[in-house]
Amino acid sequence: MSAWLLLFRKEMLENARNYKWVWIPLVFVLLGISNPISTYYMPQILKAGGVAEEAAKLIPVPASAEIMAKSLSQYGTLGLLVLALSFMGTVAGERQSGSAIMVLVKPVSHASYILAKWFGMTVLTLAAVGLGQLGAWYYTNVLFEDVSFQAVWSSCLVYALWLLFVNTVTLLLSCLLKSQSGIAFLSLGAAAVISLLTQLFGDAMSWSPSRLTGEASRILLEGPGGSQDLWLVVGAAVAIIAALLFGAVAASKRMWVKA
Repeated sequence: MSAWLLLFRKEMLENARNYKWVWIPLVFVLLGISNPISTYYMPQILKAGGVAEEAAKLIPVPASAEIMAKSLSQYGTLGLLVLALSFMGTVAGERQSGSAIMVLVKPVSHASYILAKWFGMTVLTLAAVGLGQLGAWYYTNVLFEDVSFQAVWSSCLVYALWLLFVNTVTLLLSCLLKSQSGIAFLSLGAAAVISLLTQLFGDAMSWSPSRLTGEASRILLEGPGGSQDLWLVVGAAVAIIAALLFGAVAASKRMWVKA
């Protein structure tokens, strides 16, 4: 445990030195608050773009829950891209620089090495998503109607699990590949393929982690516990993440043997 704790503190310190603790949460906050602000000022924006004021006023104002759900969807596009680019060199970069060998030559297990990195990625991701949704919730309450705090944070945790799933895929690929750009491309491609297969096969993919995005939106629109499939999807996502971490540890050991 002491070795893992030291490695975890090292990850947190490196994230601070690389300013990841500044720009990643900042990006998520901007993504979160952009939707309620742009929705509130949409009539003025359309008017400035040449649309008649009477036509702009006819555009229906979405419900506060819908605005929060739209803010969540922002994280699945630009948010995933930011995370993939941030974490693509988690292991591959250290392997290229030789620092991974310097760490693993010490009495440190590969499991501690991988789990310290995963927890570092997880803490940063949860903080970024939490701050983003906090900003979105504040501006939605100020500019529109109040949204249940419980629903907002329940949906935030469910959506964050999807991001953590993609983070774990990125970590595994970072153990398997050397090209950092290839790692980011494949992790985003894997997320896109899983989402596409889930849409195509419907009920056969009722366990798919990509359904977490829809479940998060459903919590906002219908309230916590609105879906019977929620716990199935959450359980499947946690199990797959555990399997991916096991694969990352095995890939780390294989990397050490090749070195």
